[in-house]
This record gives sequence, C-alpha cells and structure tokens, in this order.
Amino acid sequence: MRITIARAGTMLGLLLALTAQPVRAADQAREVVGLFVQSCLKHVEDTRDLRDWIKATPQLRQFPQQQAQAFLEGKRGEVWSAENDAGLFALVLFADDTCSVIAQQASADQVSLVFSEYVRRKGLPLDKIGDRREYIRSIDQREETYRSSSGRILYEVVLITSKSPRADAQAILTTRPNR
Repeated sequence: MRITIARAGTMLGLLLALTAQPVRAADQAREVVGLFVQSCLKHVEDTRDLRDWIKATPQLRQFPQQQAQAFLEGKRGEVWSAENDAGLFALVLFADDTCSVIAQQASADQVSLVFSEYVRRKGLPLDKIGDRREYIRSIDQREETYRSSSGRILYEVVLITSKSPRADAQAILTTRPNR
C-alpha cells in the first residue's frame, strides 16, 4: 500500500476544520518524524505493540470509519488524528500492517534531514536504497526509500515529501513490512 502526495486528495482536508498555530518548519518536521518514530518505526515488528501504544496515547483521536476512508482509499485500516501546536498530523494503520504518518505541512528538506539524522544518531540498520523526484498531477514529489538490513522482520521506510503549497499533504512517512 502506498499513499502519494498527489493521491492524498482530501485526506487532510478533513482536518482543516481544526485550526493550528503557525509554527516553524523545523518544528513541524521534528513533530512528524517524532510521531513516525514513536509509532510506525518503533513498532514495525509488532502491530499489537503499536495498537497498545495508540490506546495509551490520549492525544490520538480515532476517526470514524466514514472519515477514515479518505485516508484509506478503499483499503481496510484505521486512522487517528494527532493535532498539536506544530500542526495537523494523521496516523494511518492499514490491515496489512503498513503504517503511515501524514503531515499537512512540513518542510520537505527538514523532514529528510531530521529523519536521516535520527537514523544516523541511533545507528538504525536502515540503508538508503532510493531517492527520486517526480511530478504527479503538477505537484513535485520526492520519494526516499530505506530498507532494513537486520531485525526479526525486514521492512522498508518510505518518505514522500513535497515542497508544493498545493499539495494536500507535504510529508508522508511509511513503514512497510516485507513478508
């Protein structure tokens, strides 16, 4: 399962009814990467642990199934809102254990920098295997792909970012278990 910036459609439009304080781009990047690391990345090997973490995190509010469908694009799964002072974020857990964190606004360059620095600092067994740029429906998009090199299960991490102010989401960070 892959969500793209251009296909984000009205996903975060559902969150637009909520208002967020303007913040610095670096703060938004740290927030989206932080949420991703605490949820999808930390629990990539066991979604039961992820579900327990979600239940224990009161800041996450589950979307009703009808609203969640905008994020799920016809797939099975669940979606939680993670709004805070840094912006609007969504945590998406698909039935196939693919997990994504989506940021309405976040600097593409900052998201990439914060994530790569986190991987380096923690010494995570992730190797960057791809970095490409493309335009989809006139919206710029960068896709960086990392693959795990050790662990109980192998997985990929995909960062999709956009600098376009027309993008419905400017950052989507995803873990995909390789089974």
